[in-house]
Amino acid sequence: MFTPSGEFAADENDHSYWVTPMDITNEEAVWAMLTADSYVLKGDQQAQVVLRAEKSESSEAVGEVTCASQGVQLLSGDEDGWTRIRCYSSSFHDTVTKKWNELVEGWVPTSLIVRQTPDRGMGLVVDKLTQRLYVFRDGKLFSTLRVSTGLPNEKQPYNETRSGEFFLVSRVGDFKSDNMTCEKAIRFNSGDLLHQVPYIGSDKDYDICEAKLGERASHGCIRVQRKRTPEGVNMTWIWNNYKKFTKIVIWEDVEGRAIPETAPETVVYYNPKNGKNYHLGPACYGVRDEYEPMTALTWAELQTGKFAKLKPCPYCNPPEK
Repeated sequence: MFTPSGEFAADENDHSYWVTPMDITNEEAVWAMLTADSYVLKGDQQAQVVLRAEKSESSEAVGEVTCASQGVQLLSGDEDGWTRIRCYSSSFHDTVTKKWNELVEGWVPTSLIVRQTPDRGMGLVVDKLTQRLYVFRDGKLFSTLRVSTGLPNEKQPYNETRSGEFFLVSRVGDFKSDNMTCEKAIRFNSGDLLHQVPYIGSDKDYDICEAKLGERASHGCIRVQRKRTPEGVNMTWIWNNYKKFTKIVIWEDVEGRAIPETAPETVVYYNPKNGKNYHLGPACYGVRDEYEPMTALTWAELQTGKFAKLKPCPYCNPPEK
């Protein structure tokens, strides 16, 4: 079991992001994390504060933290007007350090630290291992969406989506990125936004970007599916239902983490009348009403014969083979 900081809670009342196991099946622990207060730094939501190696503004810069929206872990109390904190560095292409998503520790002025209470109507978890966004409501996992987080490369290591805990702080709306249009964008980390999977051209061609959902593909933003899950959830639903300071946590794909194997007896569904996908439940927005309810089969059966050709549905997001 892994936690973002590598440490587990010493206090049973500590439900912070940093000591909560990265286990989406533990709904109670995840919900406690999503509704717990966090610490952020005062300032404009696109401004950043530099972490210092020592308690001095002239000390070496060891990372950056984005104001207003990025949660940090307090590692000390006030010491001469400074507090030691931990976070994933929100270094971008034009910032002071080159700590692309590195877990860093450093000193910041104590006067900047404030406590932030999340909106407790819902919370979001993005897992870079599974490339899924998990929507929680009322203490339970409500729906699961496919996403694409940042795809870094040798020339652009800063494309990596920063991990950590954040708050959705403002609506940005639609914007252009190269030849793509990204809709319903919500700011969570300065220039990193949560938005609908982009389309290309005036005819709104989503196919290219939708084909990459479930894998890394963006420049740092989080692309979210537009096709509705069985619960009716997509990026439009999030846009319509989130409140300011909804918490969104992003789990890092740390070495050693692995996607659990699907049990052979797990039941999935398919349309026997020339259906090409397998599904999470007997009904899905991706299947016409006339073909529902669909036929059940086990995960073990799915690996055999003609069923082995079935692909996971892009609406309801069943387990991947």
